Amino acid sequence: MNYHKRVLWFVLIITFSLFILSFITEALGIEWKPFKNISILSDIVRHKEKKIDTIAVAEPEVTTKDSLHKKFIAFDLPNRVTAYYVDSSNIVLKNFMNKLAELKQGKRKKIRIAFLGDSMIEDDFITATLRRLMQQEFGGYGVGYLPMSSELAGARTTANIFSSGNWQEANFRNNPDKQTLFISGRSFTASGNAWTEVQDKTAMPNQPLNKYLLYGKTGNASINCNNVTINLSGKQGFNSIVIDSSANNRVKVEIGAGVPVFGISLEAANGITVDNFSFRGNSGQEFAKMDSTFLATIASNHAYDLVIMQYGVNLFDKPSDEKFDWYYLPMKKSVNRIKSAFADADVLLLSCADRSFRYGTDYKTAIGMPVILAMQQRIAYENGIAFYNMFTSMGGDGSMVKWVNDKPALAYKDYMHPNDKGSELIGKSLFDALMFEYQKLSKPKK
Repeated sequence: MNYHKRVLWFVLIITFSLFILSFITEALGIEWKPFKNISILSDIVRHKEKKIDTIAVAEPEVTTKDSLHKKFIAFDLPNRVTAYYVDSSNIVLKNFMNKLAELKQGKRKKIRIAFLGDSMIEDDFITATLRRLMQQEFGGYGVGYLPMSSELAGARTTANIFSSGNWQEANFRNNPDKQTLFISGRSFTASGNAWTEVQDKTAMPNQPLNKYLLYGKTGNASINCNNVTINLSGKQGFNSIVIDSSANNRVKVEIGAGVPVFGISLEAANGITVDNFSFRGNSGQEFAKMDSTFLATIASNHAYDLVIMQYGVNLFDKPSDEKFDWYYLPMKKSVNRIKSAFADADVLLLSCADRSFRYGTDYKTAIGMPVILAMQQRIAYENGIAFYNMFTSMGGDGSMVKWVNDKPALAYKDYMHPNDKGSELIGKSLFDALMFEYQKLSKPKK
């Protein structure tokens, strides 16, 4: 009996001691690691959860660059571009705006704009409007870049692309041989002899039009252009040659095996060219993996003066998505790679457009949209580039639902893609935003 009493007293003393220690540590907020896992109050005391700042919404510090003060804040103005200047009279994309002024004054012949994006700009949506308005204002004509073949060629209203069925395409999604890809995300090689014929439907049939062949590194090779043999030599990873400059908005090219080809560009000798580089499903991170030397060769041989990057809607896999920290660093590196390679060009990042999902019985803006918008603004800010908020320019929260339900509709019922009418509005909004900055050149600074 004495033995059992001693055991009972021992258990009671230990239990009471643990209770007292647990009470003291919980009450005073003391955290002793060896004791943490045996606290007998841990299951009945509710602790406050620690807030974890996501990488998307952390606010960078105010910085100064070229004596122009900048601050990261949520710039939500529609139909405007920003470089986060505290002084709103500072010109955003100033290098590009000065080039536009030189073009207008006859001091410069040409300006090229590269528009990199996803399926939102497929079929030349948005870019067709921006191109038309820019060319009306500053001169030029021509549709710009076209791929050697495309499964979606029939849907495009600004160009026709006809091609033989033996082009082999390497791209962002399928590149087993690690071929060098153009900024379109594509490269083409002929299996045997292959041909492509393109027609620029934005140019008149009797307008002189330079047709450039864009191709990769190759030895001595020859192509057939409109039944004329042209010799090629390409020592660099990217090469560009005018294969025809006649007053004709069509060109046909025949190429044999072994020559890596990126596409054809149809451009006037003077004025504005806007190249559409759409790639369905792309989120923009792929450029971080591209070779800097190759990109710099493009900048040297086929210079761009403004690079626009439009991405975001493909980040959503499901309606509940709210965590996108995985996207921040790859996209930041991607933007930086483009900015560094095209050092003479300004870079403009477009935000994600509105996208909606069904929540309960109604379609609403994706709940993760604020996180993506904040992250994209931070990427633009930290890379020192300009930013255009497409989300607010569309109307902000709930705008995609409104666009789908409008009569006539401005978006498709996938609640993700603006249609031709909606794309026209976005293209006009972007043009107006650029012109707002351009007009600052003629305004004396206060």
